[in-house]
Amino acid sequence: MNNKFTIIKDTREKAPYGWSFEPNAYCEGTIIDTVKTGDYTVEGLENYVCIERKKSIDEFAHNCIEKRWQKCMQRMSKIRHSYILFEFSWDDINNYPKSAKVPDRVRKKLKVPAGYIRKVIYTAREDYNIHVIACGDKYMAEQVAYRILRKSNELYLRRGIV
Repeated sequence: MNNKFTIIKDTREKAPYGWSFEPNAYCEGTIIDTVKTGDYTVEGLENYVCIERKKSIDEFAHNCIEKRWQKCMQRMSKIRHSYILFEFSWDDINNYPKSAKVPDRVRKKLKVPAGYIRKVIYTAREDYNIHVIACGDKYMAEQVAYRILRKSNELYLRRGIV
């Protein structure tokens, strides 16, 4: 019996950004297809696990003030295991806008305070039951994503949960 899983990467995750998982003893690899909720999931478990990837504090700060972000969190709340993985640290969040990766002339114009970003994260956790993990960098975020997706597949196989 083949218990390997396939990871789906959303079509909107453009190269060279995002993660790509190579085939190994547990995983068939990555395919690119439309993912309705999040950026990554496991084929066949789309309503069970999803991961939303945020590559920078600047991207996330911008998302925080968009109306569509609220809709994204609402969709994610319907998935049993929803995650937002940051490729940056909690320090980047707490020190925003100083931690913004933009020129100084642009940084002075940024209007989203760190407190508001923390409030959005709190809302994601408490109101929408979304796990939020600041991984520190792209490499660590990719490793965490793989472990989440692999564990989700194992739980499904063991318990038949969906």
